[in-house]
Formats: sequence, C-alpha cells, structure tokens
Amino acid sequence: MIQLREHEQLMLDGFPVEYDERYNNLDLIKWDNPMDSKSYGYYASFKIGAEWIDNKESLIVTPKRGMENIDFLSMFMACFTSDLALDSFNEIYKIDLDKPQIESPSLNSVISPLIVIHFISVVNRIKSLKRGYVHRHENLKKVKGHIKLLKNERLNIATKRYDRIYCEYDEYSTDIPENRLLKKALLFSKTLIGNMDNNHLAYLKILTAKSLKKFENVSDYVDMKSVRQIRSSKLFNEYSEAVRLAKTILKCFDYSINKASVSNNKITPFVLDMSLLYEHYVYGLLHEAYHDKITYQFKGKTGYPDFLYKSKDFKAILDTKYIPKYKKGFLDAYVIRQLSGYSRDLPILKYLGYDNLEEDSPVPSVPCVIIYPEEGNDVYNPFINRNLNKLCTKPLRNLSMFYLINIPVPVLLKNKKSS
Repeated sequence: MIQLREHEQLMLDGFPVEYDERYNNLDLIKWDNPMDSKSYGYYASFKIGAEWIDNKESLIVTPKRGMENIDFLSMFMACFTSDLALDSFNEIYKIDLDKPQIESPSLNSVISPLIVIHFISVVNRIKSLKRGYVHRHENLKKVKGHIKLLKNERLNIATKRYDRIYCEYDEYSTDIPENRLLKKALLFSKTLIGNMDNNHLAYLKILTAKSLKKFENVSDYVDMKSVRQIRSSKLFNEYSEAVRLAKTILKCFDYSINKASVSNNKITPFVLDMSLLYEHYVYGLLHEAYHDKITYQFKGKTGYPDFLYKSKDFKAILDTKYIPKYKKGFLDAYVIRQLSGYSRDLPILKYLGYDNLEEDSPVPSVPCVIIYPEEGNDVYNPFINRNLNKLCTKPLRNLSMFYLINIPVPVLLKNKKSS
C-alpha cells in the first residue's frame, strides 16, 4: 500500500516515482508539474480516496495537512440545502463496487456516511410513492380476482375450511419492487447511522424516520435476483437516483444488514473530489442565506464562475478555491487572471445588471471574491443574516476590488481544539 496526502508527490523509498504507465489510469494522482519551482512527477491533487494500482498494490490519499479533521458528512448535508439537480451531486464522489475492498483505517468513516446521507436526502425529495400492479396469491374470505382451483382444493376443501377461498389477483399498490428496494436500503441506512459517531446523529435519525414513514405500507422483502431487473425511468428522476443509490448501499454490504453494523478498517475503493465538495458546500450555505440572489455557474464567454451575487445594492463574482494557504493573503497568478477575465466578460456583466455595455465601453468595477477554507469554528453559516458586502473586509494588496473570504469547513466535535 502507498499512502500520501493531497498535493504531495508520489515517492518510493524517498525518491520521486519516474513516469510509469501503471499510474496513468488512476484518479487520485496524475503526471504533472503543479508549480514552476517543482519538477514533473506524480502528484495528488484535490482528491482523496483509495484505489487499486494493480491486483496487488493500492494507493491511499488522505486530506492535506491542516484539514485532517473534516466532518465530511456535515459538508455533504449542507450541499443538499441548495436547489441543484440531483445528478450534480454524483460528480463529487465515485465508488468502484467491482473491486475488492482496501484496508485504510484513516478513511474508513468517509464514504459510507456520504452514500447514506446522499440516499436519504434523495428519498426525502420524493413527494409521493410510485404505484403499480402487484400480483398477489392469498387465502381470502371473499373471492378476489381468480380462484386457484387446485390450491384452493388442497388448502381449503380437503381441510374443510369452507370459509376460505385461495385467489390470485392484481392489486394497484405502493408495495412494488422499487419501493421495497428503497425501504430495504433505508433500513440498512438506519443501522449504519446507529453506528456513526457524528455531530448530526440526532438529525439523521429524524430524517431517516421521516423517510421510513412514507414506506410504512411497503414490505422490506427484496428478492435479490430481481434487483438487477429494476430499471430507471426518466420520468421519475428522484426515483431513478434513489434506486441507483439503494443498489449501491445494498451491494456495499453484500445485502447483509448484519455487515452494516460491523466496523472494520476496510473500505470500498472510492474517489472524493474535495474541491468540488467544498464548492457545493459553499453553494449550500450561500443558497440558504441569499436564495435567488445567487446564481451557480453562469455560462460566460470566459468560463463558468462558481457564483454570481446580484442584488440592488451589491454585485460580485465569487469563486471557491480549496486552498488553505490563501489565509496568508497571497493568490496564485492564475486565480487572479481567471477572475479578472470574468470581471470583463460581457455576458456575465450584463447578467449582473450592466445592460448597456459594449466591447469598447468602460469596464465597471465588479468585486471579485475568493472563498477559501480552513478547519472550522463554531459558526455554521457565516452568510446567514449578513449582507455579502459586509463580509468583503479583507482586500488584497495591490489588486483592485479583490477580496478574500474564509468559509471554514466543519470539523468533528471530538477533534475541535478547546478554547
């Protein structure tokens, strides 16, 4: 097993690894020259996780120094306060269920909670359960559907139970295979949550109970052979995503609810994009505070700024950078160029309300805001009840209308430093 942190260079026996095709198809590292002062090599980027290099050797990438105590679950939960489409969350992480598990004590509490909160959040977006025709066989007091003559004779006539009739019929019901699958996965999730050590455990239990309430008239019996036959429907986006995640949860634990309660140091191979997770996390906070004043990834001529803020009194271009070193007030040149391009981008400026601009018009002074992380404090959402312009109090030296805003990532309570 090879282990390194985000942004570290891959080293073996103290020496940089030379170009090797074995590493070319990995997601966690790439052949790169991240800074002019460094030589080419295999570097970890903004992704953490575990993946197989080959059939024998694995690679583990853990969070960068100063970000070891991140509460990933709290971050992911905040993401779902936004109005983003469900498929946008799929880009944050991916898992490989077809590969063997990897031993990684440092990451064993990351991916399972993320999948669970993702699944529960999607199920909670389902407003009403789908219905369909379910084929039933039952011994009833009244005829319903068709009488099964041979079985009725064996079960009832031969035993002189003349008050019963064995029937088969189709019932329009919520007790369909898709709903059974979702309920089964919710029960798995309930067990997993019961074994978590997390700041939001009580809230997760409430959310799970709320989800299960929808399925109170649905059986939790799932025929595993029929799981693969359950197909997605474009007409039911939430259902399609919920079914996909339910299959993932059940497969992760080999369809055994007992395995969901056993803690070990092995994890399913996964890759988590920390930069994208932070971007979604910040958007969740912004959306909660400012609602329709915030636009996510508006398409401009020069690219897609993470966020545009537009109100009567203040307009700004905001971009998240998962780079804690920005606390020192020094930006990389490419970041300055990127946001400067956005601030001269006519489609972006017109969207912000500068309607009469042309290519030869004087450029308005639009604040450019870089949002960066560090390990957290006790403030859940610094944007709540505060105007955005009041947070732009940290200008960058020798740059016009450039500001830094620190939005901390949440950390696990047990790891917070006592004051």
